[in-house]
Amino acid sequence: MADEKTWQPLELIKVTADYLTTKSVPSPRLDAEVLMCHVLGLPRRVDLYAGFEREISGKELASYRELIRRRAAREPVSRILGKREFMGIAFAVTPDVLSPRPETELLVEAALEKMNPKKATLPEDDEPLQDGAGEAEPSADDAMAEELARMLDSYGEDVEDEADLDKPAVMPLPKARPQPQRRGGPHPRPNAKKPAHAQAGGPALRVLDLGTGSGCIAVSLAAHCPRARVVAVDASPKALAVAKKNAANAKVAERVDFRQGDWYAACRDGEVYDIIVSNPPYLVEGDDDIWPEVSAYDPPAALYGGHDGLDPYRRIVPDTPLWLAPEGWLFLEVGATQAGKVADLLRRRGFREVRLVKDYGGVERVVMGMAPEL
Repeated sequence: MADEKTWQPLELIKVTADYLTTKSVPSPRLDAEVLMCHVLGLPRRVDLYAGFEREISGKELASYRELIRRRAAREPVSRILGKREFMGIAFAVTPDVLSPRPETELLVEAALEKMNPKKATLPEDDEPLQDGAGEAEPSADDAMAEELARMLDSYGEDVEDEADLDKPAVMPLPKARPQPQRRGGPHPRPNAKKPAHAQAGGPALRVLDLGTGSGCIAVSLAAHCPRARVVAVDASPKALAVAKKNAANAKVAERVDFRQGDWYAACRDGEVYDIIVSNPPYLVEGDDDIWPEVSAYDPPAALYGGHDGLDPYRRIVPDTPLWLAPEGWLFLEVGATQAGKVADLLRRRGFREVRLVKDYGGVERVVMGMAPEL
């Protein structure tokens, strides 16, 4: 019996990407790389190129094949690995929470602009898959690995940002129209500059995260702004359990107060917030043009916002001035065609300086406004 073929990482990734393409899997090259990193225990995709001459063991090959089988069945990479990187932090992901999306980083960054108005930015780098720790200074081996990656790119291979793990950004859609109901968005996000940690001095900032889910927004705001004191609300006790674990792993648990409740019902008399932020469910119920990675794996309660996707905004916006400081700000993530309607809700409620923030694909993704005048 002939020996089984010996594989090297990049060779196997190329074959795997071709196979995933036949299964209509979005981002096939990226997914093949991320899953290979997981099997080999590598923290960054660029390390695949630095170690391109190594051989895959039989045990590693068997593990990789099983992961690829699951991905070919359209199980999201974040569900396979049980985690998702967001704002430089690794978040545990379970069936009880929405998998963090790259466009939600824009929501966090918009809030941080108000929370840390003079914050610096860190240089771009290939982000770690395992944790949010900073990278060491680049070495000669890193430079060689980067050059190998560029050489591979010249042959037409897709090497994208690991933030786009599940995002349907590569495969063409069956209908030539925007995707307002696809959480994850159609546009790849480039390597984002991450906000540096703010100075711990100064008065505390009171922050409220409505519908916290995995806690990715609340935890990220606390991690990137040490002055933040965050209340994170969710109706699901199972989601809150996941969020609490993520806060502990990010070492911000002492500054995040998790509460169970429906929107503002969890707030207490006399509380007022400088920042209120929410990524509510905004998909249209009954829509049949949602990728399997979303419809089959994310909890429905975190996805659907009624017949037009706007029901949560109709509940959040009217009550927000009751809980917002006089100079406080509200930040809302919205679907790709919903920004104008949500902005109108804010204006009718008296919000000042209502603004729309576009994502890297030019889609109006965040609606923000200052508290109405008293």
